[in-house]
Amino acid sequence: MKSKKVIVGIIVTILVVICMGVAFLATQNDNYYTQIDNRWVQEIAPHGAMNYKYTLKAYDEDGNEKDVVFETSRILTDDAFLCLKVNFIRGVVTWAEVEYKELPARVQQYYNE
Repeated sequence: MKSKKVIVGIIVTILVVICMGVAFLATQNDNYYTQIDNRWVQEIAPHGAMNYKYTLKAYDEDGNEKDVVFETSRILTDDAFLCLKVNFIRGVVTWAEVEYKELPARVQQYYNE
């Protein structure tokens, strides 16, 4: 009887640790930078006010490349630079327009002002 309680306690502890790890990953966002190219936008069936889907190359602060996909409610300004908050689990969670001079130096080398 006592060994069953110990086993149940260990299993519960492991599950709690796993849940905490997943919750931690769900809140960690990395910054990626991209430039809008409206040749790569698709009009999609509206859902949750999102009408357009972008698939673009983006770069982190160290210049590492990643393909990102995100949806918007409108066509974005062509050639605008964006800072994307990318979550490991959920993908792009938010974006904001930035100026060229705000891009990290390693990212600027991929784009012309």
